Amino acid sequence: MVVRKLTLGSAFQANCYIMENEEKEAVAIDIGGDSQEFLKFINEHNLTLKKILLTHGHYDHFKGVADVVKSTGAEVFIHTADKNMLTSADESLASFIGNNEKFNEVDKCTTFSDGEIIDFSGTPINVVYTPGHTKGCVCFICEDKLFSGDTLFRMSIGRTDLPGGDYSTIKHSLAVLKDIGRYNDYEVYPGHDSMTTLSYEIKNNQYMKD
Repeated sequence: MVVRKLTLGSAFQANCYIMENEEKEAVAIDIGGDSQEFLKFINEHNLTLKKILLTHGHYDHFKGVADVVKSTGAEVFIHTADKNMLTSADESLASFIGNNEKFNEVDKCTTFSDGEIIDFSGTPINVVYTPGHTKGCVCFICEDKLFSGDTLFRMSIGRTDLPGGDYSTIKHSLAVLKDIGRYNDYEVYPGHDSMTTLSYEIKNNQYMKD
């Protein structure tokens, strides 16, 4: 499975990831920036986008989703606790970070909960519920890759001072990830900044060591 990283001109530099299989089918994780840049990329690489997975409902992670869905017909997935954020400029913080641009709401999605498995053409993507940054934050695990959204960053974690955030809750979520890391190491693809590994964060990230 090949993973490609895009930033799509997002003002908050949110990462978008594209997982591609040998059949040139793709799943996108968070599309928070320029939808046209995203569509140009998948067209240039002859990819067929099947699904869009959202780690949480903040606008900097789904701004481009609606337009991509119109062009590709891809199915959108989000945790049930963050579903309402996709249609609310206030709850998604679009009214705060959108620079008075038109709010691109996502009016159709499939919800999931903790422990569910999303099928990607025969390859399982496991949902790990990790609230704390928002009430519906999740991580996705596929093969040896962990997409951590805004729960875990390289040497840091997601902020908890926004609506729906809670520090004690995210600490519990980090403990869940730490427990997962006791059995297998994973490449970690965070919602912002650079890639890391779960073993490195368990050893060096102060929030994982507490």
